[in-house]
Amino acid sequence: MKHQNAPGCRTGITNVIRITVVFILLHFFCMHFLHAQDVTNQLWLEYRPTYTFTPKFKVDVRFSFRDEFDETNWHTWEARFIPVLKLPKNFDVNFGLSFLQTSQYLYLTTSEFRLAPGVRYKLPWERIVLGAWARVELRWVYEREPAEWTYTTRPRLRIFTDIPINAKSMKEENFFYISSFFEFFYQNDKDLQERYAKRYWFRLGLGYKLNQKLRFEALYTRQDSKNTIDTSFEDFTKENIFVFAVRHNINKLKK
Repeated sequence: MKHQNAPGCRTGITNVIRITVVFILLHFFCMHFLHAQDVTNQLWLEYRPTYTFTPKFKVDVRFSFRDEFDETNWHTWEARFIPVLKLPKNFDVNFGLSFLQTSQYLYLTTSEFRLAPGVRYKLPWERIVLGAWARVELRWVYEREPAEWTYTTRPRLRIFTDIPINAKSMKEENFFYISSFFEFFYQNDKDLQERYAKRYWFRLGLGYKLNQKLRFEALYTRQDSKNTIDTSFEDFTKENIFVFAVRHNINKLKK
């Protein structure tokens, strides 16, 4: 009788060790980049609700505030809406609609409107989430100085994964997970006068799924980009981005 709880105790200890190892790896990963030279640091706060209309159709939303620690004149507000239609064989098609307002260095302020059709694929695995997301952004950027609109396109390709730490599947509740992605941007318009025209970024972080409706994430993103129109991508700027996000499935449908 005295050994009945031993398996449960061993499982609990194993989960604690797993989470501790993840925190240690994240710590050394972040410290390595934080002490690099010629980098900037940003904070992103995100609320990401999802409203599900049918088992095959939903709308993902993101409200975001982004601020740079080292430059008081730089910050961005964003609202993004992505209708998603599920297709057979683990595909979905999506169409992003984004509005951004950015205050930038040297009083360069831009307003941006984006349309982003895309397609996403997830491998049919139960244990982890692994997939790819391809999009093409159609961007209209308004610059207050010299008060004109600029149009450009920007293809994007993202490889993403979520890996549970102390659960057997991402469909369970009350567990921690690792969240990561790598994304490449192709900026084909060299005349677009904007700061932080992204080249690529990598994200790694820890999430906690409370239940089928709420998730909380603390993420670190390493971003490489050009700084201004006069900066070549061979001399791109590096940014450390710390993201704190709340994911909220407003009306998770029962299967």
